[in-house]
Amino acid sequence: MAAARTVLTLVRHGQTSANLDGVWHGSTNTPLTPHGHRQAEAAAAWIEAHHHPVQAVGRIYASPLDRAHHTAQAIGRRLRLEPTLDPTLAEYDLGEWEGLGFEELFREKRLFENLARDPHYAPHGGESPLQVGQRIADALVRIARAHPGERVVVVSHSGALSIGLGLLLDRDYTSWERRMHNCALSELVIEPEPTLISFNFTDHLPPDPDASGDERR
Repeated sequence: MAAARTVLTLVRHGQTSANLDGVWHGSTNTPLTPHGHRQAEAAAAWIEAHHHPVQAVGRIYASPLDRAHHTAQAIGRRLRLEPTLDPTLAEYDLGEWEGLGFEELFREKRLFENLARDPHYAPHGGESPLQVGQRIADALVRIARAHPGERVVVVSHSGALSIGLGLLLDRDYTSWERRMHNCALSELVIEPEPTLISFNFTDHLPPDPDASGDERR
């Protein structure tokens, strides 16, 4: 009989004001909006109903930033599990460019052009894409191997997860297309090789008619 495989349920945190305003809050500790809390509760209900057997033998790991921690707490209340905070799951830190608008980072600072060109490019006291991708990839592998045969919930951030999954799945940190919506769910296995079972599932989420910003960070 084949051993049960470990499945990581990857969750992006709920909506924040930075998502609505289209600004980058990587290491900035931004709280969830009221809608972000509703998203977290919806994700928690879906995981409880469909992502077995987290409640029986699983774990929850989360970035220590409030937006991820509080999303994980909503899931933990449903599953009667206490989240473990893991700083290696935090978002991409842009140093002095924290809080700048997404358009300014793209057009004036040429952030993404520089990131794609140089894996060691670190903007003004922040992290390089290789640093971010490697810590996220290493964290996902470490967590999966620590819980053989279990279902584990991991709550993190879109930017960091996009880069980490690029390294894990494609050996290419510039695979920007793997971006998650707020409180979207994805499923990842690490062994025998890293594979996404599902990605960016959003059917469980309540609509937000007021959302008009860039919700990728």
